[in-house]
Amino acid sequence: MAPPDVLMVGTGEYTTGFVGGAASTSDKKVGVVGLTMFDLRRRGKVGNLSMAGVSGLKFPHIITDVYSKHGVKGKHLQTNISEVYNGLSTSFESYPADDKVDANAYKAAIDALEPGSAITIFTPDTTHYEIALYAIRRKIHVLITKPATKTLEDHLELLAESRKHNVFVFIEHHKRFDPAYSDARNKARRLGDFNYFYSYMSQPKSQLETFKAWAGKDSDISYYLNSHHVDICESMVPEYTPVKVSASASKGAAIELGCVEETEDTITLMVEWRKKEEPSKVATG
Repeated sequence: MAPPDVLMVGTGEYTTGFVGGAASTSDKKVGVVGLTMFDLRRRGKVGNLSMAGVSGLKFPHIITDVYSKHGVKGKHLQTNISEVYNGLSTSFESYPADDKVDANAYKAAIDALEPGSAITIFTPDTTHYEIALYAIRRKIHVLITKPATKTLEDHLELLAESRKHNVFVFIEHHKRFDPAYSDARNKARRLGDFNYFYSYMSQPKSQLETFKAWAGKDSDISYYLNSHHVDICESMVPEYTPVKVSASASKGAAIELGCVEETEDTITLMVEWRKKEEPSKVATG
């Protein structure tokens, strides 16, 4: 059987490492999704690759000449991937055309796929549901970055539709596979029953250059970061389930850096967990 073709929806930092006309200065300066798919193609695990965004005007800059934030001129994918990873091919079919802007370009890209193909969704949180649903109903397997959706109702509909159309829908929570978290999960098994979990995660202020397009408007840092640690906790103690969540927030710093007034700087969650087989056992974290 031929390997599945894959469409990457979203052309930003996680897919290409290209943000604001330049290579990102974060730890994702060459992206994650694109690099992974290019390597999987070389190893024969996936077939043809395509990529869909809103602005086709961005593709020539991703593929050809681009200035980094340090003023060095080069070819983003060619310089940062092909020349580093033994000539790894970075070719893909792009949607929309290089001279077009089309927020629905992902539909044409999905329509070009055969049933049984797959897509990745690394786009703003509010777009996950509609993109995933469009693909699922065309019998396309889906990998969505967290959060899958912003509401439980939408999440349950994707679940029902995936079962109806017999496709896989995975939520990408990559942090649970990081060495630090894998080590913590292994050590936690020796600690007895779950009682209390504490975790902290932050991003440098420079990331607000990327976040300001959506932070405080369409989503918030809790969906972006806290969702990781709720997932990590669940992976450590799968015999427990979260039953209640409350949150508090602070504001001010992001606003001074150009984000809208509603943008939170920190969001602290308190999650109540109950043991599935023994509901009298309650933990917090």
